[in-house]
Amino acid sequence: MMKMPPPASALRRGKRALWYMVARLWTIARAFPMRVSIGRRTLIRPGVRILNKGGRIRIGDDCEIHSGAALLASGGSITLGNSVSVNPYAILYGQGGLLVGDGTRIAAHCVILPSNHSIDPGLPIHLQPLTAVGIQIGSDVWIGAGVKVLDGSIISDGCVIAAGAVVTRKLKTVPFGIYGGVPAKQIGSRLKRPSDGVGTQGADSGR
Repeated sequence: MMKMPPPASALRRGKRALWYMVARLWTIARAFPMRVSIGRRTLIRPGVRILNKGGRIRIGDDCEIHSGAALLASGGSITLGNSVSVNPYAILYGQGGLLVGDGTRIAAHCVILPSNHSIDPGLPIHLQPLTAVGIQIGSDVWIGAGVKVLDGSIISDGCVIAAGAVVTRKLKTVPFGIYGGVPAKQIGSRLKRPSDGVGTQGADSGR
């Protein structure tokens, strides 16, 4: 009796399982020598830059760090909650401490920088001391492409930051607010229905 080949769906499942196993082994091999704490099912893609010397990086469960992204603790700490995605060429620094809540999406080419230079006119910029307050980003936040988040910023749960915005410590966010511009200001709310005339237009950026 001729043996029937496995159905196409079973082959696809097998390929996905094999891909995940290889990706997970790569993640462990990448994280272990850098002393990066990683949660279950988290994946770090090839091409991610990690610098953990003198700092601490902790990544929760079910996260994905895409190729080209950089996690640079720089003597501080980076803590990512569960189900966080960091997309290509996003740069996350940790000098003053960076805390990102569960389910947050950080789109491509974002820069999150929890430190700053002093600008005393009596000293050249390269000799100025650094200040480092830290950055807190809540859960269920969507940070659009190219956003810059500067030291001292606090972004509340559920916020959307439109592509290209610059978030500073002066911005006082509220849960589920939508923010855009340079410097960022509130332009809407996720709590308003589309019929209210305020949506997420301009926030779309790649996830």
